Amino acid sequence: MKNRWVWTIVTVSALCCSGFAVQAYPPPAPPANPSSLGAHIQRTMALMANSSPQQRQTVRILFYGQSTTKQAWSRAVAADLRARFPNTNFVIKNRSIGGCASQCLVAPAEHDLYPFYPDLLIFHVYGSHLDYEKIIRKVRATTTAEVLLLTDYYTGPSAWSDKMSDGFIPHFARRYHSGFVDIRHPWLRYLREHNYLLSQLLVDDGHLNAHGNWLMAELVKRYLIYQPAQPSDPDALVRTYVVGKDIFFRDGKLTLPFVGNRIDVIASAAQLTGASGRIRIDGRKPSTFPELYSMTRPNGQLAADWIESPETGKDWPWEVGALMRVRAQTPLQVEDWTVTLTHFRSNTDFAFTVTGSVTGEDGAGSYAEHPFISRSGRVVIDQSAWWLAPLTNVSVTDGFQIRWSIVPHFVDTYTPRSNPDPTLEQTTTLAQGLTNRRHTLEVLSSDGHPLPIQAIRVYHPLVGRASKAAVKPNK
Repeated sequence: MKNRWVWTIVTVSALCCSGFAVQAYPPPAPPANPSSLGAHIQRTMALMANSSPQQRQTVRILFYGQSTTKQAWSRAVAADLRARFPNTNFVIKNRSIGGCASQCLVAPAEHDLYPFYPDLLIFHVYGSHLDYEKIIRKVRATTTAEVLLLTDYYTGPSAWSDKMSDGFIPHFARRYHSGFVDIRHPWLRYLREHNYLLSQLLVDDGHLNAHGNWLMAELVKRYLIYQPAQPSDPDALVRTYVVGKDIFFRDGKLTLPFVGNRIDVIASAAQLTGASGRIRIDGRKPSTFPELYSMTRPNGQLAADWIESPETGKDWPWEVGALMRVRAQTPLQVEDWTVTLTHFRSNTDFAFTVTGSVTGEDGAGSYAEHPFISRSGRVVIDQSAWWLAPLTNVSVTDGFQIRWSIVPHFVDTYTPRSNPDPTLEQTTTLAQGLTNRRHTLEVLSSDGHPLPIQAIRVYHPLVGRASKAAVKPNK
């Protein structure tokens, strides 16, 4: 009884910042093993817990999945984190796509997920276990994101949901050192204990009503806790090298051998000198690495901030014609791209032109062409990538456009700048997306003197590590 009372207090107090109306929903039963809560997400939780008004840590969180992951529970979880950790600088996105099961989501994840490089991915999706694992594996191979896997909630007997929730998802959590939240069994227990019908938590066969959203949020929120007794980074995903302690400028040059796929510089509060630093990785400018460029989500005629805004309730691509994925077979450059539909007769019978803001006119094709390859090779579109239906509020006709941008994840020259907010680290990503192996960073000062750099941070994804041996920095 005492434990149940404690959980009731937490539940009611959390309602104030969750976005739900304050109601007397009965709380779920306490977790079976409270000490396991927070497992495999403690690097992210430690960043939140150790933030202070003087030193606000930045934490990037991505919710990803289908329409059920876009529902109000995800916003309640985000609001709860902001309320519990008010000194954290949160960057929280929900890029879930309604109707897009794992075998669909595996394509847009190339644009939505891996380039975002979150600290924490909160993931729930239905569909194929094979594509589910492809997504999780690539997250762990291309980012240092901690991952929180959620099982299906209970909407009725389903042999596949049981197999995913009791078999595949726990297995993936163990294999990829991920957090795991069993939603399905506590949900079924909740229904039985309170003699609820399935319909009392749902608005249809699969989506949640206010009570269902509240319960989903409660089951996820209680996993997101700081556990100081658990290791904060057992897989050594992120390491920070302090200038003057671990690494040093020698004659205006800083050299750091490292293993990983991303490296950031953290500015110090020292007086700016006007000097800059040339960046070299393995002796090359970062801009010469093709893997350091990414494509934004290809959207049709509407701004990404409108599409992603949780207040609008709008989704992609249901409201907007789109391409699920665009590939390239030649090196990219920073520019904007536009596909313009022509001779449109139906969602599977049309032509189109492709134009790059730097490349220029780059060819024309049709839906029947598989795959379409632009003249430069910078645009490759598979027939299966088109998603022009079903659509609402947008008419697809001749002239309809789909746009995306090529963005750099590097700098060739690091120029220290003043920090407008001294409570936040001023970080600059020198390179993100490198092959996850040994590299050598060189920062060469333009005036031969040390630059105002506090530290260098290296990110080393778990999967596909070329070597487990530690790399000692040059001193």
